[in-house]
Amino acid sequence: MRYNYDMNYYQAKTDKDFSYIAALFNPQNNQYMWSKQQTPNQVKQTSGKNRHHYILTLDGKPIGWFNLRWPSDRREALTGMIIDKPYQGKGYGKQAMEFVVAEAKKLRIKKLRLEVFLENKRAINLYQKAGFIITDRLLAMEKKL
Repeated sequence: MRYNYDMNYYQAKTDKDFSYIAALFNPQNNQYMWSKQQTPNQVKQTSGKNRHHYILTLDGKPIGWFNLRWPSDRREALTGMIIDKPYQGKGYGKQAMEFVVAEAKKLRIKKLRLEVFLENKRAINLYQKAGFIITDRLLAMEKKL
């Protein structure tokens, strides 16, 4: 498939990369995510042998993130993705999903899983077009004390 823009990805390695990823985890960027702020150091500490963070770029400029995390047997991996707010709704998610799948194949992962909020219809549509099927329903609850 041909795109009219130069979108790529690379594995996050530097403090600048981890700072960018941490900045994506904010309620202003995405209303459909767990409300957890992350520091660059927290993101960096989660990166390792069985979990990789990747930066999505458009014409060399960071526009998003995805990750892959898997057990040692690599039968399946969990993935997550955030496209930075200014770039959402412009078709970049489709190519980003192709990158996720390509990277998982490079890592010899056999199955991908992800979680998405039921209200996030646009993401659900994207994932289904990429071949994901709904397998579970998740209900999150909380109580303030």
